[in-house]
Amino acid sequence: MPTIHPAFRITAFTNTAAAFLLLVSAIGCGDSLPSYEMVPVSGVVNLDGAPVANANLVFYSETLPRAFATTDNSGTFQLETPQYGEGIPEGSYLVQIQSSDQTIDSQSGKSVSIPIVYGENGIEVITISSDGEKTFTFDLKSRPKKGDYVSENSMAEA
Repeated sequence: MPTIHPAFRITAFTNTAAAFLLLVSAIGCGDSLPSYEMVPVSGVVNLDGAPVANANLVFYSETLPRAFATTDNSGTFQLETPQYGEGIPEGSYLVQIQSSDQTIDSQSGKSVSIPIVYGENGIEVITISSDGEKTFTFDLKSRPKKGDYVSENSMAEA
């Protein structure tokens, strides 16, 4: 069996590695994100007329990046997307709001629970545009009736 000189092995490895790196850089990763114009969106969440702190919001779309927010001590929120930062792309979104174990009535400081229907079904579908409404108030009820939430929700996550 012929012996292969060690220098040849190193050269062959180096050439193979260089060819692989050249191929990868020519093809690219393919993970570039689509470009969106981000619209700043903010608002307030109230439960039975009082601002709610530490409520979690999701603006859900089937085709656009989701936006998230948590209300501060005055019940206000500012949306952002994990991939793009502050704001939200233009489009239609289902607004879902849930309580956490730290959700409180901002005025009394007492723990409150947002009815699950606001998180599962959503409150409403809104359309965001750069020349439209950018500040929203969501008035939730501790005992919601039909009409206070989306009753048939085709956009809700399964």
